[in-house]
Amino acid sequence: MSFLERRNSVRSACFARPSLAGLNPASVITTRTPIADIADHEGTSAFRRNLEQLSSDAGAKLLRALGVNGDEAELRSASDEFHGHCLALTLLGSYLTDAYNGDIRRREEVSARLAHDLRQGAHARKVMYQSWLGEGPELAVLRILGLFDRPADEKALGALLKSPSIPGLTESLTDLRPTEWQTILARLRRAILLAGEDLHHRGYLDAHPLVREYFGEQLRSERSEAWKECNKRLYNHYRALAPQLPDIFRDMEPLFLAVICGCRAGLFREALHEVYIPRIQRGNTFFAANVLGARGALLSVLVHFFEHGRWGSPVELGGEGQSITAEDQLYILMQAALYLTSTRGFGAPEAQICYERAESFCHSRNRPLLLYSALMGQWHYSLVTDKLTATMQIAKRIYSLAQEQNNSAQTMGASRALGCTSYFSGDFEAARQNAMRGLQIWHSGGVQSHVQEVDPPAVVCAIRPNPSGT
Repeated sequence: MSFLERRNSVRSACFARPSLAGLNPASVITTRTPIADIADHEGTSAFRRNLEQLSSDAGAKLLRALGVNGDEAELRSASDEFHGHCLALTLLGSYLTDAYNGDIRRREEVSARLAHDLRQGAHARKVMYQSWLGEGPELAVLRILGLFDRPADEKALGALLKSPSIPGLTESLTDLRPTEWQTILARLRRAILLAGEDLHHRGYLDAHPLVREYFGEQLRSERSEAWKECNKRLYNHYRALAPQLPDIFRDMEPLFLAVICGCRAGLFREALHEVYIPRIQRGNTFFAANVLGARGALLSVLVHFFEHGRWGSPVELGGEGQSITAEDQLYILMQAALYLTSTRGFGAPEAQICYERAESFCHSRNRPLLLYSALMGQWHYSLVTDKLTATMQIAKRIYSLAQEQNNSAQTMGASRALGCTSYFSGDFEAARQNAMRGLQIWHSGGVQSHVQEVDPPAVVCAIRPNPSGT
C-alpha cells in the first residue's frame, strides 16, 4: 500500500459517516508521529492519548500478558528499570519467555546489556537480541529489513537474496528451501522482532520502526560494502519496476525509491541523470512537481543528494564515475530551494541556505537566469523575516541584474520586488511607479519566464498608493 493509499485510508476511517442510524463508530490509530489530516479535529471528534511511558502497573501487566511470571513487585521494578518503554518491555518479555521460561528474576541477563539512555527509543534499540541470535540468518534478515522504511515486498527481497550472495550479509540466506526460510521467520516472530504475516499482503515482511532503524544503521556503519551492494540491487529493481514515464503518483513511487537507493549506493550521477531528471521531472516540464503535485515526495528524494541530509551542502564525490558536477550541484540546490519554499513557506531557513549557496554557483558558472531565480528566493525570504532595508538591497540587485540582461520577464519581476518592498516601507509613490512599470511590460505582450519559480511574475498587481483605498 502506497503512502497516499495509507493516508486516504486513515482519512476514510476517521471521517466516514455512520452507515447505520444510532451508531457512533470510532477508529483507533496507533502511530509514532502526529497525523496532520486530523489535527484540526483534536479535542472534538479526535482525541490523542500519549503512551510514551507506561506506568509501573501497566508495565507489569504487559510483562505478565507476555508470559513473564514472578512476584508483582519484581514485575513493577522491571517496568521501572526499562523506564516504561513499551517496545523494550515487549522484547524483554518475549526473550524471558523464550529463553528462561518467563522467569522475571533472570532479567539481569538482559538489563546488563542496556545503556542507561533516557532518550525515546534508546532502550528499544539496545534490546535487539543480537548477542542471543548470533551471526546467523535471523540477524541477516533483520539487517535486510533495515534497508526499508516500510514493509518489504517479496520481489524487493528476492532482488537482495538472489545469487550471487552479498558478502557479509546474505550468504546464509541465498538458495534456502521455503521451509528453511519460514523457520527463520517463525523464530523472529516468536521473538516479536518481526511482525506477523499480513493476510492482505502475503510475502511482505515488516518490523517495528525502531528495529529497522537500529539494524539499518548497523548495516550501513559496520558493513558498508554490503550496504552499498544492497542499495545498488534495489536501485536496479525499482527503476525497472516503474513504467518508463509514469503518469500517476502510484506508478511514480518506485522511481522515488530508485533514486534514494541509488544515492545510498553512491550512484549519484546515474540516479540524477537516468532517473530523476528524465523520468521523474521529465526535463524542464517538472512533471512530478507541476502535474502530480508531489513536491513533498521530491524533497524526500532530493535530501539524499546532500551531505548527511544537510540542505545547502550537495554531495560531490560518489562511486567510480559517479561524482556530480558543479552544474549538477546547482540544479539540485535550485530544485531543493524551490520545493522547500513551496512546502514550508517563504520564511523557510533551509530554502534560504540553498538559495545563498546556489548564488555562488551561479556567479562561478555564469548563469544569470538561475541567479535571478536565486535572488528572488532570497528576496521572498528577506521580505518575511528581515528588515525592509535589507530586503530593498536584494530587490535593487534583482533590478540591476534584469537591466544588465535586458530581460523583460526579469525586469517585470524586479519591478514587483521593488514595488512590494516600497509599499511595505510606506513609500507608496515608489510602489505605484514600480507597479505601473511592471504592468506596462506585461501589457506589451510576449513576456515569458524561463526559470521555474514559486511565485512567477506573470502579472504584477497594481498597488494602491493610498492604503485607505481612496
